[in-house]
Amino acid sequence: MADTTRHDGRAWTRHTGPVAPTRSRPYGAAHGVLAPADLAALDGASLCDLALARNALGGPAIESLTDLPPGAERDRPTRADGQGHVGRNDADTDADEADEGDGEPLAAYIERRLRDAEFVILPNQSTGYRLTKRALDLVGATALLILTAPLMVILALIIKLDSPGPALFTQTRVTSGGREFRFFKFRTMYADARQRFPELYAYGASDRSLESAYYKLADDPRNTRFGRWLRRTTLDELPNLFNVIAGDLSMVGPRPDLPELVRRYRPEELACLFTKAGLTGLAQVAGRSLLTVRERLTLDTRYVANQTVLLDLRIMVRTVIVVLTGRGAF
Repeated sequence: MADTTRHDGRAWTRHTGPVAPTRSRPYGAAHGVLAPADLAALDGASLCDLALARNALGGPAIESLTDLPPGAERDRPTRADGQGHVGRNDADTDADEADEGDGEPLAAYIERRLRDAEFVILPNQSTGYRLTKRALDLVGATALLILTAPLMVILALIIKLDSPGPALFTQTRVTSGGREFRFFKFRTMYADARQRFPELYAYGASDRSLESAYYKLADDPRNTRFGRWLRRTTLDELPNLFNVIAGDLSMVGPRPDLPELVRRYRPEELACLFTKAGLTGLAQVAGRSLLTVRERLTLDTRYVANQTVLLDLRIMVRTVIVVLTGRGAF
């Protein structure tokens, strides 16, 4: 084993032993890593197709997680404390620093950017894991929808009474393979938030600024009075269950991102798109909104590298605890 520099700047342990360079092999519970030599040997094959196939080319397995990472010990980020929001295009953004692929279809952009990766992490695509994961998704999401249906009706009515606008908020997000889908959640912001606060919708953060930028701020001015409560209780995400039933989301996986932000990922971080996005995930039980964008991407990438049914179950159990305590939710 050898230590190299990981995409978040810290040490990453990666196997540097020999791997089969040109042939696929049955892909079981173990995950693989494609090193630069393996990438060169692919000879133009699609990395996305390779990662999402039942068989995958890969090196020796990455060691599985032994424990979930501890939550970050820090205060809630706020504008008053000078913390940055990922939607704010700060002055230090270097327009020449990022390759956004303007006008290029997202799937083509992802495929091209993967060729620049120092290594590519492959997900768990064993048949047993995929079938078990989908069964858990359907059973879990259906049960939760039945249990929470009356509550969702009440929440929708309160949202309508609290501020003008629809009860449901829809947005384009990205899931496995770079596929875009319609994402559902309860509306927690003013319906005209984009017009009132356009500076929070300029998703042009530099790679450097993602180290300190956050997805959410505790004093976000766009949130309605009832919306702030919904976010603290995580009840705003209940409509995500419809996305799970439809197959756009899984119960556990990397959190779905905006297409604009996916174009800000480092090539290695695009591995988050090799598996279905999730209702909850490793980042959600290890800090949630207390994590910076880069920290969340690092944990989501680590999840892709270590997917197992046991890990998914542990994350689901930990999610219940995190939601009940409200840590990292605002």
